[in-house]
Amino acid sequence: MTANEMQYNFELKMNTLYSLKKPFTSYDINQFLNEAQDSIVEGHYSARDGDRREHFESDEKLRMELAELITNHSVQSVSFDTSNSALHANGAFVTVPNDFLYSLREECNIVYTDCNDDTTSNTVRVKPITHDEYIMNIDNPFKKPYNELIWRMDYGSPTADTKRHELITDGDYTIQTYKLRYLRRPGRINILDGSDCELNVSLHEEIVNRAVRLAMATMPKTENVEQKTES
Repeated sequence: MTANEMQYNFELKMNTLYSLKKPFTSYDINQFLNEAQDSIVEGHYSARDGDRREHFESDEKLRMELAELITNHSVQSVSFDTSNSALHANGAFVTVPNDFLYSLREECNIVYTDCNDDTTSNTVRVKPITHDEYIMNIDNPFKKPYNELIWRMDYGSPTADTKRHELITDGDYTIQTYKLRYLRRPGRINILDGSDCELNVSLHEEIVNRAVRLAMATMPKTENVEQKTES
């Protein structure tokens, strides 16, 4: 469904398609469509099932619906920030892409000197941890980083639109490359410039229906506008 078709369906469901006085402009409809899109992506990424939260990769339908948003990214060590005063010992800041939403898989290529004094390279896993976990385990030789494991903590950035990861080693090896597979934010739907929804077509009708519900919630209760979308 194109952006223009989404607008058509939105106005059809709102019963305003042939209205002489339309309550919502194309700009307004853009806002509702994108808010609906973001809400659906968030809900599909992780949904509550009773007392548990189900991740989207555990469901084939959800994997298919969000597949377009799965993206790879890698950062070479020359782009790491290793001199920032906010870093922990043996830490390095890595800036993640602006469209980053959630991490799906992380790993690093490292080099180190083995017990035979030979330079060795390896690919190791990256484990996300909390700041509390850092405090509790940084001095624990059985849990802290080693040449098979790197810690990663989240950290803000001087600019509002960017985010950084702090990678922490044990100081005995060097990270060459940080590799990230992540779920990115979907591109903006824009009726005005023809930017279509990039999510799987199976979600387009759901986006329009949710946008209609959002729009209805903004209208005065005295307005007699028929909502034809599914509840």
